[in-house]
Amino acid sequence: RAPYQGSFPDASLTVGRIKTANRLKQLIINIKGEGFQPQDASVDEVLRSLSNQPPRSAEHQPYTRLFPETPLPDLSLDQLLQIAPYAEPSRVAALLPHLLLTMALHKINTPLRQSHFLSQLIHESGSFNYLEEIDPGDYLEGRTDLGNIHPGDGRRYKGRGLIQITGRTNYDACGQALGVDLLTYPERLLDYDLACLSAGWFWSKHDLNKLADQNDVEWVTRTINGGLNGFDDRKYY
Repeated sequence: RAPYQGSFPDASLTVGRIKTANRLKQLIINIKGEGFQPQDASVDEVLRSLSNQPPRSAEHQPYTRLFPETPLPDLSLDQLLQIAPYAEPSRVAALLPHLLLTMALHKINTPLRQSHFLSQLIHESGSFNYLEEIDPGDYLEGRTDLGNIHPGDGRRYKGRGLIQITGRTNYDACGQALGVDLLTYPERLLDYDLACLSAGWFWSKHDLNKLADQNDVEWVTRTINGGLNGFDDRKYY
């Protein structure tokens, strides 16, 4: 068989590649834990092949010298708890590695950008204590502007993640960007890694670094909230 043939129903080569890439993203995100797993060696081999790099040397761990180092923000757990004193420390400790990676990936790499990003997240999530909107989401039912066109979409796609991704359309776009099927599994945004990465996706999608560089709290808030709800709280943080 040709590559990808039979993997997806009636898929052309181009479509097969795209669907395979999305599936690989899902599988890679599911590789958990600090230690290397057998899947890491397979992923490393594929990436080196696709980027025309020589095979990994036996003495090197997977991913060694495959990517340039991404410096993480210099933000400690104690500092984050000082910024958000009402947060649950154990939850913040679990979120912190994913927050640092998210900020690194999306170039939230200056004190001004970081202060805007964190202040919005702290307000949206109630000091990191809520990764899901408290309201059941019935008020979102029938919101076609959010893509909620099927019965139950309001509750199914209510706000989740640290920046409260809301609506079928946003779940679909975010899932495609992160390589996760959020339409079928919307609760995945409650996982600590995706709660953070989805916030980074929204931040970059709307070019909020540019507004943060201008220290424009109002328009960062309007972009995230659609209005100015909690504006004073966001300014305070």
